[in-house]
Amino acid sequence: MTDSIFEKLSAINVNEAKERKGKFDYLPWTDAWTILMQHYPDSTHDMLEDVYYPDGTMEVRSSVTVNGQTHKCFLPVIDHRNQAIKNPNAFDVNKNRMRCLAKNIALFGLGLYIFRGEDLPAEPTIEETDQMIRAGAEINACLEKDDYHGAAQLWIEWEYNEIAIIARAPSKGGQLSTANRVKIKSTEFRLALNEAKGITLDNGEKQ
Repeated sequence: MTDSIFEKLSAINVNEAKERKGKFDYLPWTDAWTILMQHYPDSTHDMLEDVYYPDGTMEVRSSVTVNGQTHKCFLPVIDHRNQAIKNPNAFDVNKNRMRCLAKNIALFGLGLYIFRGEDLPAEPTIEETDQMIRAGAEINACLEKDDYHGAAQLWIEWEYNEIAIIARAPSKGGQLSTANRVKIKSTEFRLALNEAKGITLDNGEKQ
């Protein structure tokens, strides 16, 4: 993997997207894949053959390719306490396959600092500009009218580090209202974002 890919992805602040279960932070696979596709739209991934162990536990495996470079990742099927599950059901397996995908993407740098237990990536944060403040107000106005597609078109004009500042909580100086910050985490908005970015499913259909 070239340094430019790692340096670019490892500098992205994904704190606005990360979530917590129990005492562990994680980056949802949907956000990890969306951000990766925003920067490297030709990236691909495959789920490799699962591995089963005599004690009833199992391991899922994935492979991600970015700009012709491939990394593979292994992950035991675990519960919310990060303990291996014996005789996992289909839901457990599917959930951990997607966890494995997110971890696989982290090998290219995206959200890697979360796995190290740090609060922020090594790169400095971006300073807010007047243009970003105006963009936040425009996105907020679209969301007030439930115009997800209009908000998404404005959203994709910015790099992830920049939009993270624009979409900060009002208490931190952000332009989006509390109600609209809920909307940007909705399925409707994420679908509108994918459509705006031209992201497609593996079968060629648009998400």
